[in-house]
Amino acid sequence: MFSSRAFLTRFHEFSRRRQLIEERDKIIAAVSGGVDSVVLLDLLAKEQDAFGLTIIVAHFNHELRGSEADEDEHHVAQLAQHHGFDFYVERANTAEYAQHNKLGVQEAARKLRYEFLEKLLLSSGSDKIATAHNADDNAETILLNLFRGAGVQGLSGIPVYRVDRRIVRPLLFAQRSEIEQYAAQDQLTFRTDSSNEKDYYTRNFIRHRILAPVKEQVNPNVVQTLHRSAELFRELEGFLTYTARQSFDLMIAKKSDEELQLAIPRLRSNPILLQQYIVMLAAEQFTQRKLEYEQVNAILELMEGLTGSWVALSKEYVVFRDRENLVMRKTEPATEFKITVRPNHTYEFDKFRFASQVVEAKNISLNNKKNAEFIDADRIQNGELILRTWSAGDSFVPLGMKTKKKISDFFIDSKIPIYEKHNIPILETKNGEVVWVCGQRIDDRFKVTDETRHVMKLEFSGSPNRPNEKKDKG
Repeated sequence: MFSSRAFLTRFHEFSRRRQLIEERDKIIAAVSGGVDSVVLLDLLAKEQDAFGLTIIVAHFNHELRGSEADEDEHHVAQLAQHHGFDFYVERANTAEYAQHNKLGVQEAARKLRYEFLEKLLLSSGSDKIATAHNADDNAETILLNLFRGAGVQGLSGIPVYRVDRRIVRPLLFAQRSEIEQYAAQDQLTFRTDSSNEKDYYTRNFIRHRILAPVKEQVNPNVVQTLHRSAELFRELEGFLTYTARQSFDLMIAKKSDEELQLAIPRLRSNPILLQQYIVMLAAEQFTQRKLEYEQVNAILELMEGLTGSWVALSKEYVVFRDRENLVMRKTEPATEFKITVRPNHTYEFDKFRFASQVVEAKNISLNNKKNAEFIDADRIQNGELILRTWSAGDSFVPLGMKTKKKISDFFIDSKIPIYEKHNIPILETKNGEVVWVCGQRIDDRFKVTDETRHVMKLEFSGSPNRPNEKKDKG
């Protein structure tokens, strides 16, 4: 027979043993108004004297269900007043936010909610945020992560304590049915979210269409089974994290503020699981962000790729293979430009210098220097050219070839790192025909031939840091 007193004891022991609630903690209780969060608030209120707690109540109104959402907010405000706790609320048009930021509604709701809670954590000087996730939520999360192809970390389920964000989940020991029994026995009033019955949300689909039939036909204790499995994966994750930290320094080939290099042969000497955790640790240290499982595997696949192959981690960071090293590097944001350049003029920019000069064909001496090239000046209408930043769709006919090649493929073949290609300007005609991938190769259509009468000498090189300065040599 269910006992609310025994349930309170389990809550107390679980919280103390996991150090989720400690003496004199100031805790933010995240309360939606549903049965889980209402029970959490009631349990915290009953533990207030035993732990010497200070509790404040936080509610986020997502404005997704019209008057229902407003009634939820009102109900939570009354609960806070009943217990004598301070109450904080924030509202946002979640659907509009999701559309503007190209997010799913559930993802947008979660992002907004946690941003609010984290701001409140700082402004209120609180120690922790308590959320009402339970064992059923954990089971749903494990299955969701499994279906999405998560690694060990994803299969360890919802963390009981997120130390980095100071989030505790003291109800993870309890199943949803037990929480509902507690609410009924103690006559707690709560709100029911009508959207929880709709299967178009992925989590609801898993709850109703997968977990429920499994409970009925396969394993009535599936929630506890998944919870135990999650604990095993959590232990495995702890072991892998510890081992990765122990061997991490040995994997480093070079480290600076600009880049972190991991030696591929040393990395390969470890089991695949440990390789993944070493890469995750490297990314976390260098970029201050956690990688997704797919990103980790994509990085490891670079070890079998060619020099110059790469993976973007974000807009700011990239990983590429450079011979026997995996290189994590911060990329500088590219400044786009497009200007008309005239012959017999010199142009100096922040990072390079460009010049051109028209001469008689008989007066030139061809060389193999990358920073200087010669083209048939008569092929350039009016002698005017465009100098601009590289664009992803650009193509040209590399000197010595007869067919077009994408410049992005040319960069890969030339082993030019991803972070450098935005610093290589493209010279083109007024009609958009690429003449020169500056400092790399000219287009075959503009090469000097026996029939060439006038030659244009093109020069490209690094320059002093003088932004957008033009110097006329005419």
